[in-house]
Amino acid sequence: MTEPVVASIRAHRRPWALDVAVFLTAGATILALGAMVPDGLIDRLWLPLRTLGFLALLTWLLRRAGETWRDLGLHRPRPWWRATGVWLFGYLLIAVVGTLLIHVVLPALGWLVQATTAFTHLRGDFAEYFYWLIIAWACAAIGEELAFRGFLLVRLERLFGGPEWTATTLALLVQAIVFGLSHGYQGPGGMLVSGVTGLILGAVYLASGRNLVVCILLHGLVDTISLTVLFMGIEL
Repeated sequence: MTEPVVASIRAHRRPWALDVAVFLTAGATILALGAMVPDGLIDRLWLPLRTLGFLALLTWLLRRAGETWRDLGLHRPRPWWRATGVWLFGYLLIAVVGTLLIHVVLPALGWLVQATTAFTHLRGDFAEYFYWLIIAWACAAIGEELAFRGFLLVRLERLFGGPEWTATTLALLVQAIVFGLSHGYQGPGGMLVSGVTGLILGAVYLASGRNLVVCILLHGLVDTISLTVLFMGIEL
């Protein structure tokens, strides 16, 4: 490959590398600024505010590149029957794989999902349950899907370049790893479960025709069921 061609490729990838670097730097900074399981009122307010700030930064990066969230898949899924099928299959896959990880793999490794113990105070407390439902949908379902499946996955694809299937596969794996690491407050077990869940959500994004609404609804459903189980004190 000639030097001019190599220089052209590097110049083409430079803006996507910068976007990924900004994403990782800002994300790490936000995670370091406060607890993911807040105790006081300030932490409770700060949790959604920092998600909003992060999304505002990503929105600015999109507009800077002449794009919108709709371009990345934030629109009504079509056809609806395909989206529904992918959504249902994604949920069943997360449920089955998650169960195997939590009850078979993690005990064999001696790991725990620390978030489970961190949220034991939800049991029987409707006010706490309602607060976390709002957070689950606003910060996790909407915020994380826009950030990881919408922004990061697509930016990584463009950064990696090369054959489309190779770039997409690498982007799918890397965004899942980053997603898992962002849940470090849950311990190694929680990071593993989150990483695998992120991998499945990324696959759902691609299988649904790159539709973020399908991912948001799937993520929201999974978190809602998890919180409801904790609230009701059900042992699974």
